Amino acid sequence: MVEGYPATAIEEAVTRKNADLVVIGTHGHTGLKHLLLGSVAERVVQKAPCPVLTVKAPEPSEDGEANGG
Repeated sequence: MVEGYPATAIEEAVTRKNADLVVIGTHGHTGLKHLLLGSVAERVVQKAPCPVLTVKAPEPSEDGEANGG
């Protein structure tokens, strides 16, 4: 467990562990919500010293369950 800004903590862990790849999920916020909240995934993509694979979270269906495919 690490305290701090998530993107910075991830960047530091990646460097400390000498990671070959980071896999990170995204929420897909756009527009004003993205502008106000920022994007941890975007920051990690920009700053990580290794490749970053982003995975978009599945859209919830009408019954609230995540669509798996």
